[in-house]
Amino acid sequence: MTSDSRMKFEEYCKYVLELKERRGAKHSTIVRYRELTTRIYPAIGHMKLRELRPDHLNAFYSQLAQSGSNRRTGGTLSNCTIRRYHRFISIVLSQAVKEGLIPMNVAARAEPPKVEKHEPNYLQPTTIPLMLDALEREPLKWRMLVHLMLVTGARRGEILGLKWENVDFDNSRIYICRSISYTPDRGVYESTPKTASSKRYVSLLQETMQMLKQYRTWQSGEILRLGEYYRRQGFVFSQDNGAPMHPDSVTTWLDRFSRRCSLPHITPHALRHTMTSLLIFNGVDIVSTAKRLGHSQVSTTSDIYAHVIEQADKKNADILGDILLKKA
Repeated sequence: MTSDSRMKFEEYCKYVLELKERRGAKHSTIVRYRELTTRIYPAIGHMKLRELRPDHLNAFYSQLAQSGSNRRTGGTLSNCTIRRYHRFISIVLSQAVKEGLIPMNVAARAEPPKVEKHEPNYLQPTTIPLMLDALEREPLKWRMLVHLMLVTGARRGEILGLKWENVDFDNSRIYICRSISYTPDRGVYESTPKTASSKRYVSLLQETMQMLKQYRTWQSGEILRLGEYYRRQGFVFSQDNGAPMHPDSVTTWLDRFSRRCSLPHITPHALRHTMTSLLIFNGVDIVSTAKRLGHSQVSTTSDIYAHVIEQADKKNADILGDILLKKA
């Protein structure tokens, strides 16, 4: 890439995407970025990097906020979605600064819409036993899958990527080292977890390990019954033919399960948030919690669960009050 002052944003953006792909960026990330360019290129793709100004970006963000910009609903795009465009443009311009093509990243001076921070959606303590009771009436495969998501806090793709070789029955733990992803161009495929630190061991209860043994016995029987139709790939959870499951199938099943059993809306991330909230409320330190979640930085956990941590701290204050101020 030459330092040409006439370089246009679209040309340079394509170069940055190719660069990221060569450097090992996850395929799903590249696909999402390319989806964003379908709106970015018509708006600013023709503009020279050196001529791009904050007001050009602000005009683009305003355009995205207009009624009809959401192709699915006909309404507006959410502030969160608009900020995704802003972040990607900023990534491209940051690379241009590094390579000396522009003196500064004008995205830093633009004003994308603010996003209201939402608290993580987790199941209330009174809902958990209702969900577990309803699960007892569901097929073993789904009962095991939901149980494992709840007790590990793992992402749906990480659970679907789990293979029997990664289940350590001797030490009551699993090793999360792969994830199942989906993109329209590749379909369902094996990938790595979200970050390098997402590769991790997660300790499990003896009751969970016993459930896994029972489930493995059931699965072995199903494999024998299916015969040549089943292609062994070693997945703990798979399609009927042994192939990896589509990640969205988990979300769809949980949605239907919630409706069928008159439960609050349950999503894969709600299960992840529920485990985390339970740990924090019961005094587990944030470093251990972050490690179990596979967060690369403890600050990520602290930021996402700030409200939960605050609530737990109030409980801690009450406990200290009982201890220190309790009358003899």
